Amino acid sequence: MLQFVAIVGAIALAAMVGLLMSLIESATQNLMTTTAQHDRLADLQTEAADLDEVIATLDAESAAKALLTVDRSIQRWLVDLIEMRRASDHISATTFDNATQPLQRMIQIFPDITGDRKSGPEFADALAQLQTDSTRYARSVDKLQALAASAVNATATSLTRRRRIGMLAIGVLCLLYLAMIENMRYWTTRRLVRPVEELADAAIQAMRGEESLPQLEECGTQELNALARMLSSFVETLKQKVLERTAELERQKVTLEREVAVRRRAEEQLRHAAFHDRLTSLCNRDLLMDRLDRCITRARRNTDYKFAVLFLDVDRFKEVNDSLGHTVGDELLVGIAKRIQTCLRNTDTLSRVESNTISRIGGDEFVILLDGIKARTDASLVAERLQTELAAPFKLSGREVFSSASIGIAFNELEYDTPDHLLRDADAAMYHAKASGKARHEVFNKRMHEQAMARLQLDTDLRRAVENEELIVRYQPIVNLRTGRIDGFEALVRWNHPERGLVSPLEFISHAEETGLVVQLGKRVLEQACSQIRAWQDEFGLEASLAISVNVSKRQVAEPGLVQTVKEILEDTGVDGRCLKLEITETVIMANPDSITEVLHKLRELGVQIHMDDFGTGYSSLSYLHRFPIDVLKIDREFMSTMNANKDYAGIVHTIVVLAHNLNMEVIVEGVETRDQLSQLIALDCDHAQGFYFAEALDPDKAKELLVSRPHWIPASAA
Repeated sequence: MLQFVAIVGAIALAAMVGLLMSLIESATQNLMTTTAQHDRLADLQTEAADLDEVIATLDAESAAKALLTVDRSIQRWLVDLIEMRRASDHISATTFDNATQPLQRMIQIFPDITGDRKSGPEFADALAQLQTDSTRYARSVDKLQALAASAVNATATSLTRRRRIGMLAIGVLCLLYLAMIENMRYWTTRRLVRPVEELADAAIQAMRGEESLPQLEECGTQELNALARMLSSFVETLKQKVLERTAELERQKVTLEREVAVRRRAEEQLRHAAFHDRLTSLCNRDLLMDRLDRCITRARRNTDYKFAVLFLDVDRFKEVNDSLGHTVGDELLVGIAKRIQTCLRNTDTLSRVESNTISRIGGDEFVILLDGIKARTDASLVAERLQTELAAPFKLSGREVFSSASIGIAFNELEYDTPDHLLRDADAAMYHAKASGKARHEVFNKRMHEQAMARLQLDTDLRRAVENEELIVRYQPIVNLRTGRIDGFEALVRWNHPERGLVSPLEFISHAEETGLVVQLGKRVLEQACSQIRAWQDEFGLEASLAISVNVSKRQVAEPGLVQTVKEILEDTGVDGRCLKLEITETVIMANPDSITEVLHKLRELGVQIHMDDFGTGYSSLSYLHRFPIDVLKIDREFMSTMNANKDYAGIVHTIVVLAHNLNMEVIVEGVETRDQLSQLIALDCDHAQGFYFAEALDPDKAKELLVSRPHWIPASAA
């Protein structure tokens, strides 16, 4: 109903507005026409004035020519006045006739003036009449223009009045229309509000979950009744959906709780992995350092509080890895970790066993933090029990493996500032225990720290010495006991320390071997020795009779590029491979006989001779000796120094010489210091000898002087 009334009212309002607009448009059109006539009459007024001036000045000579143009203008003016007479509603036709009559008479007079009669009374009368009509025409046009101006003003006033009346009428109609619509809306709303409010109340009750809803069947209109029925159906459907959603949420809750539990376990596992060793599940270094830091902080606050750190390193663990494989090595580490845990649980001397920390910080290194010990002896007791526990055999992959551990102990009595320093000192004590024979424990003291600092300084100085070429080569002659002449030198490295002077290799070779610097050092010694021997060969013409012996360490033999390095040095220096003797200790050769044999054969293919150094001091097996491509057995100086005091040693040397000769090998004896020792070696049929009796290790210049002097050492009695 409201829509129908609104449409009808809108149509009526539009019709009234259209009618008013048409009236205004008609008045506007009339104004435009009147204004156009007024403008044209203004032009005619100006032209009439001009015509009057022209006609007033005519004479017989200029009349014909001037009136030709005037005739055309008069005809045009006449046409314009006739058209305006037809279109004008505000000016009477009589007024227009009064203006056109002079024009018509002027047109009739033109032939008389422009013809042959250009003089006489007729021409003068016609010209006078023409001037009279021109003046009358000008006055008539002035009158018409004034009437047109009045008509324009009247029409503009009428248009303004009509516009005001129209706007007022439209405003009144709009107000009436809005009042009618508002009245209809009010009554319609009153009719519809009550059922809508009932529907809203019912919807609110449904949202609250109330079971009983009011009857909504009779709401007043068909649409509202349909809406009520839809609402009731919706409420029932909503209840069903709520029940289903509640059940689904319950299921999701259970799933979410399960996922939260899984995530918590994962976080705990990640946290455990971040602070525990993957293999043994012991604390890792990060967690150990945190607990050590806490213990140090507590010790600062409480002077009676004591704790100890045990640094445990498994002895000969690398041998287990190399011989049985890393899998067995991992099993051994797990077994050691379990025994350490068992040992600490069974140690009743500790008051705070539950707060102790067992950590694996890498490889075969374990650290034990004894928190809150009563006395220093508690740590030593734990170390002894650990060594006893670890000494028992381990069953690993069907094998019985024996192990032991070296343990270093450090206490907090030295007032450490950082956990790193505490671990450093415990490590130094462990290193001292390992160096003292392994399978034992040592308590840290300041002397150990000084030794560790000395080793660190030695490492730094040695690395700088290699870079700065402070390592020099000395040459000790090797004498052929059959000729009494020098047939070679042994290259011996010395360290020309900038502060300490010449340093014996006994002080730094073992450290270089341990750190791996011996590989680089050995290569430089080999290069210098080969270059020097080649220079002497060229200078003295000893192409094949002068050789050089160079010691090769265990680390060098283990390097896969040793053979290639030797080959390149021989090629670069031009030394014949037969002039190079590589001395490898008996211990190195017998430690890995199978793997080293291939290396020795490849060196022999280069022409290089192999000397077994320090023969008789190791654990060589004679059954293996013939399998190696060895050219010379070098007897250690220990036999020479004790041969005079103990005759048995002379027999051993003789036995070695006979054995070597039977295996097509030669013998070199070190440590010859007296003439009697030399005579004994000649009597024992030794092949070569070297020692202080002949010369100490010489620098290149003194060795050259020795070659120049061509000494001869065979005693007269022996000769």
